[in-house]
Amino acid sequence: MGRPLRLFVPGHWYHVYARGQRGQPLFFSPYDRVRYLRCFDDELYRRGGALGSFSLMTNHTHLLLRQGEVSLDRIFHAAHTKYAKRFNERRKTNGHVFQGRPGCKIVLDETYLRTLVGYVHRNAPDAGICKNVTDYRWSSWYWFEGKKCDWIRLKCWEYPPGFDGRGRVNAFRSAIALESYECPEGPGYIGTQEQWDGIERRREGREGQKFKERRGRKSPEEIIQRVLLGTTISPQELCSPRRDRTISTLRHTAMSLMYEEGYGPTEIGKCFHRTPMIVIRSHGAWARKNTGRQ
Repeated sequence: MGRPLRLFVPGHWYHVYARGQRGQPLFFSPYDRVRYLRCFDDELYRRGGALGSFSLMTNHTHLLLRQGEVSLDRIFHAAHTKYAKRFNERRKTNGHVFQGRPGCKIVLDETYLRTLVGYVHRNAPDAGICKNVTDYRWSSWYWFEGKKCDWIRLKCWEYPPGFDGRGRVNAFRSAIALESYECPEGPGYIGTQEQWDGIERRREGREGQKFKERRGRKSPEEIIQRVLLGTTISPQELCSPRRDRTISTLRHTAMSLMYEEGYGPTEIGKCFHRTPMIVIRSHGAWARKNTGRQ
């Protein structure tokens, strides 16, 4: 029997969780936990993805990841392979470190997403390891509480929706106060059937886009000329780091149109001197404003 299909959608958040082989420890020292996160940090940063929450227990992990330009299965396969290789080298062992492939569920509803942040951080208190969320060193509560984390710095960190504003601390404390949430079983998504159906339709649309790419797509130069039509702004100004409001608006439009044509965030980012993460965010805002897509 084949593995169930997983749908990886750029810009969406996923709950990813993994266990040690036969329930054995994944971490024996602080070094192990730092090494594990750095493996993900490097892969996510290079691929335009993000980490929005984590808890590293002794024999299992919980991560909240946002997909960038590369599907998350490739991200966590690469990260886990690097970690497992170093894990075995340090202990002079061999064989599997992780129990099968990680569990992975796409999060389609922001209410579930906020509750999920609380669930991830309540892992240690619920297991009886500590009394309070902030008593456990190996989770991401530092970022949500606005505290300095003295054991790692993350290049790929990004606050998930609902926690990216001034009310972040209160939102986090409300989330960890919810003790009734349990990781859902069954389908590979967290949300309603209607939301999943919408994602499926988007996938069909993307498949059509890929076919369009194979047949030919507009060049970046053509897209830029179209966006600048009727203005006095030059292509060099549009692609420069300038932050003029008019130029920024046109730049976001050009980046989004390139994304719609099938160009990847990294490719677009290099053209406009922006990071892949900025490209994805710009396209999301553009799509909501111009097409009503979520």
